[in-house]
Parts: sequence; C-alpha cells; structure tokens
Amino acid sequence: MSYERNLIIRHSIASVVALAVFGSTRFLYSVMISRRYGIEVLGSANSLISQAFLLAIPLSFFAVALGKYSSEFLGRGDEERIKSITSVAFLFPLLGLFIIPFNAYIGLISVLRALQLTVRNFFYGIHRGEVYAYVVLLAFAGFLAGFMDSLVYLPYLIFLGVISAAAGTYLIKNRLVRRPGARDIRLLISYSSFAFLGTLSGVFLIQGPYFLSETLGSAGIAGRVSASLSAAFLLTYLPQVLQSAIMPLYSYKYGREEMGYVKNLSERLTGVLILATAIIVFLLLLFGREVLSIFFGFPLGDEFYIALIAVEVYIAYNPSIVALSSTKYVKRASMVALLGALASLISWFFLIPSSGEYGTMIGLLAGYALILLGTAYVSMKTLGVSPSVYKPLLLAAILQMSVFISKTALAVAFLVFLMVLRGELMDLIRLFRGREF
Repeated sequence: MSYERNLIIRHSIASVVALAVFGSTRFLYSVMISRRYGIEVLGSANSLISQAFLLAIPLSFFAVALGKYSSEFLGRGDEERIKSITSVAFLFPLLGLFIIPFNAYIGLISVLRALQLTVRNFFYGIHRGEVYAYVVLLAFAGFLAGFMDSLVYLPYLIFLGVISAAAGTYLIKNRLVRRPGARDIRLLISYSSFAFLGTLSGVFLIQGPYFLSETLGSAGIAGRVSASLSAAFLLTYLPQVLQSAIMPLYSYKYGREEMGYVKNLSERLTGVLILATAIIVFLLLLFGREVLSIFFGFPLGDEFYIALIAVEVYIAYNPSIVALSSTKYVKRASMVALLGALASLISWFFLIPSSGEYGTMIGLLAGYALILLGTAYVSMKTLGVSPSVYKPLLLAAILQMSVFISKTALAVAFLVFLMVLRGELMDLIRLFRGREF
C-alpha cells in the first residue's frame, strides 16, 4: 500500500473517531441544555460559546500554519524546524488569558478552544492523527460528566481543558519544543497573516449565526437557530474527516511540487462529497425535522431546511478551498472566504430583525453560495479544477427546493436525482468498496 493511501486511511480512521466525538458535542450540548433549561437559555449559552469560539481564531493565529509547515518539514526530514514552530504556535493562545478579567467564561473557553485547534493541526501535520483521536475520546468522558453540574459551560471547560492538558504532556514527554528561530517566526507570520483571514471568515460563518441571532433578534430566535444549526452542521463531519486526512497530504505533495496530484485529488474529493452529502440532505429533508423536534422539545420550522442546503453548499467547496489554502494560493482563498463572510454579515443586519431565524439561514446560504462561486473560479484558474464537478450540486439544490412545496414533491425529486446521476452513484459505491482515489 502506498504511503499516501496509508496516510489517508490512517488519518481518516482517526478523524472518524475524533470528529464524530467532537462534532457531536454541539448537538448533544444543545439537546441537553434545551430540554433542561429551555429555548432561551439554549440561545444565550450557545451565543456565549460561539463568541468564545470566534475569539479563539485570532488566539490560534499560527495553528493552520503549524499544520501546513510541520507537514512540509516532515516531508523534507527537518525535525528541528518542526520543534521551532511548535513552540511559537502553542504559546500564542495564552494571550487570551487577558480576556478573563472582562468575562471569565469567554476568556477561559476561548483560550482552551485555541489550544485545541492548535493541537489538532499539529498532530495531523506530523501525521499522528491517531494520537489526537485518543485525546478527544478521553476528553469526551469529561464533557459528559460536566452535565452533572448546573453550570451550563462546564461540559466545554472540561472537554477542552483535558485536550489541552493531554497535548501539553505529549509535547513535553516527546521533547517537541525548543527555542524558536527568527526565520521560523517570520515564516509563520507570513503565512498566517493571510490564512488567518480565511480561517476567521470560515469560523465566523459557523459561529456568527448563534450570537448575532441573539444580538439582532432575541434569545428565542437564537435558540431556534442553535437547534437547527447544531443538527445541520453535523453534516460537516464528513468533509472534516477528509480535510484532516487530506490537508497534510496536500501540503506534503506541494512540498514535493506535485501540483497535478493536488488538482486531481481536489476534483475527486469534491465529486464524492457532493454526491454523498446530497443523498443525506434529501433524507434529512424528508424525515429530519420531525425527529429533531422530539429531541429538542420544541418544533423546528422551515429554517432547518434552509440550514441543510446552506451546509450542503459549504461542503461542496471545501476540498478546493482547502487545496488553495494548503498551497501558495492561500491569499486568494482567504479573500474569497472574507468576501462571503462580509456578504452574510451585511445581510444579517437586515434579515434577522425582519425575518428572525429564517433571515439568519438565508444570509448564511448567501455567504456560502458566494464563496462557492469564488472558489470555483479561483481553483479553475490556479489549480485547473474543472467547474463541472459542481453540476450535481446545482441539480441537487434545485430539486431539494421542492421541500417547500410538499414532502411528496420532494420524494419525487429525490428519485429524479438518483436516476439522473445513477452512473456517478455507481462510481461512488465502487469507491466505498475499496477503490483508490
């Protein structure tokens, strides 16, 4: 088995475990808080956590660069430079401790979240994703134990705290830190200055709806948004599994100047994710809202449908924007992501006060759609990725809109989708049976 395939499989297995656990925490948290304290407490709690998670992005300023360059240096056999950049990346999140006097919970959660993001990128960068999976499993036990107390933020404080402590122990035990060199600091700053904008924009579109729906609307609107998005964002589990496994490989191949491999892998992953996600979204549109309403203890509305389609669009452009961010085109990827985030932000100021949770989801969909268009154009011009890979997404989105007519119309649309793309679906089935990318 080739090193590349072995790496993808090993990291994917680790990612399946780690991301299944981590990705489920927001959904489980929302269900538990909603049923125990009600929709308004759910909205307020998720609003604070989202603010902390957004602040964690500048605090994890070097995290993405750490993953990229540790993988590149690993490909070159330069272990000392890996230690150098690791020291800088793990110290920077501690600046968030200065937030604690202003808001203790936001300060603590933002620092611990920033450390967790740095930990994740580091372990995948050095091709040790399985270690991260073990750490997350250990922390998840603490997350569940946190619900035994009445403090609504305790589950995340324990969860992220255990990950940070375990990672620190690993670094010290394996002597993976040393005094950073000036050259490496400049390298991290140069890359992170642009990668940061893209990362911040992406995270803003995930976390922003939670707290802006409360700020521009009400705690009740934020609660309904929290319920729909915490469920819809579970779909991002699939691309995150592949992203965690593939991004180090993108950088590894880029370090070896194998750009053809990057282009082909991006196209293949995009096709796989679009088909797999479309099928899941059709099924959730048919049955998901009614089931989730039972979990949360209050009925979800049509905003859930819009959220699903928005997340579907996000998943579609993910492989290409990750490929751009893993290569010399990081600046262009960041600008595209920033443009989409600004579009959503501006629209929310008008849509949330007038349309509540529906406005939140429409603004989110608009931002993701704009990023999709920009990513398709830039990846075509730079990497040679064909825009035709997005045709199944366009077909799926058009057919899925039939949910606003009736469930019967949606069921017919689903059958049409399966018939039109039956050839591609057979390829997808063969892929999951063991064929290589």
